[in-house]
Amino acid sequence: MPITDDDHGGYVAGRYRDGSLSDAWTDVLRCAPGTFVRFVPRCACGWTGRERPATPAASTACMQEWFVSHVVPLPTREPARDALMRA
Repeated sequence: MPITDDDHGGYVAGRYRDGSLSDAWTDVLRCAPGTFVRFVPRCACGWTGRERPATPAASTACMQEWFVSHVVPLPTREPARDALMRA
């Protein structure tokens, strides 16, 4: 089965009031209410999606956008073929 590169780990970043974004290790839904003004889909590769309100439903929408708009269009590779090429 084709897989994507390991550099594409998606997460929901929270936008703080000062405009900065939280990191991949922050669980935005577990932070105190009002910690974030917006949620933003992000990827470990640097890709960023569009901002949404800081709500649980928006968190889900962020992960869906990351997958549909970023991961699905990525070129795939065949793991067995890549393993043979490295050997």
